[in-house]
Amino acid sequence: MKLVKKTIVLITIVLASSCTLDLQNDPNAVQTDQVLANLIMNSVQRQLPVVFNGANTSGGQMTRLLNGGGSLYLNAITPQTFDGLWNTAYAGILQDANQLIILADRDGFARHAGMARVIQAYILLLLTDYFGDVPYTEAFAGAQNFNPKIDKGADIYDIVIKILDKAKLDLTTATTVSLPAGYLNPVAPTVEDQYYSGNFIRWVRLANTLKLKAWLNIGSIDPAKARTEINALIADVSATNGFITAQNENFAWRYGTITSDPDARHPRFVGQYPGGGGDYQSNWLIWHMSYSYNANQNGAPGDPRMRFYFNRQVTVNSSSSAEIRCLTESRPDHYPFATASAIVDNSIAGRPPMGIDPLHPTNNPNNTAWTRTFCQPTGIGYWGRDHLDPQGIPPDGLLRTAYGPYPVGGRFDANAGVAVSAAQGMRGAGMQPIMLRAHVQFMLAEASLTLGITSPTTAVQYFTNGINNSFTDVRDWAVNGTFGSSAVGASPNEGAAINTFYPIATYNADVTNYRNAAVAAFNSSPAAALNYNSREYWVALVGNGYEAYNLYRRTGRPTGMQPVINPSPGPFPQTFWYPAVTANLNKSVTQKPDLTSKVFWQSNTTNLNF
Repeated sequence: MKLVKKTIVLITIVLASSCTLDLQNDPNAVQTDQVLANLIMNSVQRQLPVVFNGANTSGGQMTRLLNGGGSLYLNAITPQTFDGLWNTAYAGILQDANQLIILADRDGFARHAGMARVIQAYILLLLTDYFGDVPYTEAFAGAQNFNPKIDKGADIYDIVIKILDKAKLDLTTATTVSLPAGYLNPVAPTVEDQYYSGNFIRWVRLANTLKLKAWLNIGSIDPAKARTEINALIADVSATNGFITAQNENFAWRYGTITSDPDARHPRFVGQYPGGGGDYQSNWLIWHMSYSYNANQNGAPGDPRMRFYFNRQVTVNSSSSAEIRCLTESRPDHYPFATASAIVDNSIAGRPPMGIDPLHPTNNPNNTAWTRTFCQPTGIGYWGRDHLDPQGIPPDGLLRTAYGPYPVGGRFDANAGVAVSAAQGMRGAGMQPIMLRAHVQFMLAEASLTLGITSPTTAVQYFTNGINNSFTDVRDWAVNGTFGSSAVGASPNEGAAINTFYPIATYNADVTNYRNAAVAAFNSSPAAALNYNSREYWVALVGNGYEAYNLYRRTGRPTGMQPVINPSPGPFPQTFWYPAVTANLNKSVTQKPDLTSKVFWQSNTTNLNF
């Protein structure tokens, strides 16, 4: 009996003690200190183009780089549209980056920390630019706080500048066995850098470029401060100076051609080439590129980049209203048009910047451009849709204009006029143009014009550099299948088809004529300089609707954008709806009553409600 009693007491003690075990962490979950730095780094890098691609869609649709549906701005893009972007940004990139930075700072993995901070800063800028005030300081408490407060956009920008400065230290600090702030452990694992293959000076230049982008935005409300900060970036001669200026410094995510799960091809190629359909191209972008400066490409009218941006599946216009409903409709009265003696602009939008020569569309009411502002932008098979066209989808998936090799990895348009297929062109080995050297030059030109920055390079030189960089990089991407920014080999390319159909000497001659006309327009007046800089920046931003959306709100340029088909579309979205996933679940977030609230840096009062 005594033995039984002692056994019972012993069991009781054991059971009682077991109740005091600390089970704060899920034993089945991987803890932060157990995760390999490179695995988190890979996750952060690979999720960035997912967020960027979503942002490109919404920003591109608002700025006429892509077609969008709906007839009112209020419902053209819904709160649910952004759920995926928001979840990937917060639960994916920012959460992973936050964990990686804690781990990397603790263990001396400075290069990992630097790269993570640059991507973290980029995502915070994007979220602020799209939604205004968003959560950050309370966003990563997990179960301790399911309702993180929103932070002011200006405060997040301040945080981003500090993050980028710290990133630059992480990316350049020397190896040491001591433990000062920002040190690099000599046994830190080699970073698996999927963008620059371990060239950390390129990451530093990306960080500087993001600072330029942030200060250019802030310049709208604090020009003196922005001018000082941008001047300092330009004047810096230290080891951490410089912007993205060389082709191999372009910050772009590259896709492959593997079709097995997970599909490695560009998502827009996947949505279009294997079976047709996919995005409608913007009729207004096609119109601009077809007629501006009366440019020529390989003996035909148009911007020399057109055959790289677009691939026509047909080379003659359809006459069937079953395929293109607008053929039975008249041009809306509020669309721009011309009489025999005068150009009639939309009363709010103004005149599109299309060149200053008397025969250019800007000045010539008899230019063919003014007969093509609605429905069919050309007579040679370019098949897109007008801005916020609400019509349904006819059986035109193998007829509508597809993406070309830049940047989606499609087929170069050599007048083949055949239906798309998965085996064509670059076979989906496209890229996401997140931040390119051409973008930087146009930003610097804008800063010179609007802020009066101090630089040995003039505004027109920056403008010219931007044009040159865009034309060079568009062709080189399609011909070479790489920018040389990483050690990854070249993708399948369209070099043979392009060099045969459009020889480099002809291309360069066409680019020279285009550039001369654009520079003449830029030099015609200070007001024209900003308008033409914005116009050329906008065309060079194909594939990057995010920066186009910022440009359009920051400057109100280019003027003369195509109106919504509905003559009363309501207010233009100055920011987007909060995603439903946060507005419905986070008690600290109240959904916006409309889309008129602005990002803190917006001061431009141009009326965009057309």
